[in-house]
Amino acid sequence: MPSDPTSILYDHYKDTCSIISEAVKRRDRAMLFVIIAAGFFAFQTIFPSAADHAVTDYLSFKFGLTLQVDLSVIGNIVWLLVLLFTLRYFQTAVFVERQYAYLHQLEDKLNSAIGQEILTREGKSYLADYPWFSDWMWTLYTIIFPALLLFVTCMKISGEWVRVAGNGFSFGLLVNSVLFVLLLISVALYVVVLHFKKAKQPTSR
Repeated sequence: MPSDPTSILYDHYKDTCSIISEAVKRRDRAMLFVIIAAGFFAFQTIFPSAADHAVTDYLSFKFGLTLQVDLSVIGNIVWLLVLLFTLRYFQTAVFVERQYAYLHQLEDKLNSAIGQEILTREGKSYLADYPWFSDWMWTLYTIIFPALLLFVTCMKISGEWVRVAGNGFSFGLLVNSVLFVLLLISVALYVVVLHFKKAKQPTSR
């Protein structure tokens, strides 16, 4: 690099790339867990008895439980985990979006300091070479995934209300309903935040 300030900026650019790479891994891991949990929700909604038997058999096999397991408590735990991992996913996804926008700014500053457009891998080159793929990935992470998550969880909480209809008050259902509302608010805020930023910055991955 031609000067010390530029060298410092370039080192910062490399560090930012590493930070984004690790954040993307965390985002994808959180997304995978949410997908697995949503798949279980879908299975439990379509085949409630089979799902309950599967959970009971698994707990009996894994932990040697011989007593009747309160599946409502297990359901509360799953709902809580879905909310926590969804929040973690949203938090990391927004962080990645912001870091990519910052990375594009660093590329512009470095190229201006060097006097040539050398560093364009994460900015102009990617967006020019893979525009359709970039748009598809952005749509997948910010529209399709949240929509599917909402659809599955709506079906799940609706199924739970139907199952306890006429049986009186259920504290477990109340807890799940509160967690669902928190999830609904989180999804809405996530979509609004990213789509407001969409017009202000380049598409990222």
